[in-house]
Amino acid sequence: MSTIRAAAAWARVIGTFLVELAKSTMATIKAVLGRPGRLQPAILAVPLDVRSAAGVTLVANMVTLTPGTTSLEVSADGRTLFVHCLDAPDQEAAIRAVKASLEARAKEVFG
Repeated sequence: MSTIRAAAAWARVIGTFLVELAKSTMATIKAVLGRPGRLQPAILAVPLDVRSAAGVTLVANMVTLTPGTTSLEVSADGRTLFVHCLDAPDQEAAIRAVKASLEARAKEVFG
């Protein structure tokens, strides 16, 4: 990957992370200040397409750094990331969101 392409890919990673950070911050604030008993916490098994250790680490760290989610563990084969979500009423949608945003950008830089 050329230096310019790598820099552009990293810029997209940073931009995507900042957008996800802002969205998850607002969602967490709403969840915490919302009516009691509304939250639907879940542990998600996110299948990973990124294969490098660095890519998996990047996805796991970005997930943990966004409010309302915490990376719990990566499976022994490195193909599944287990994530705790503060509020995930639609677990499949939450998995798709992680894959479409954070994992997609990690794949751009680490394959």
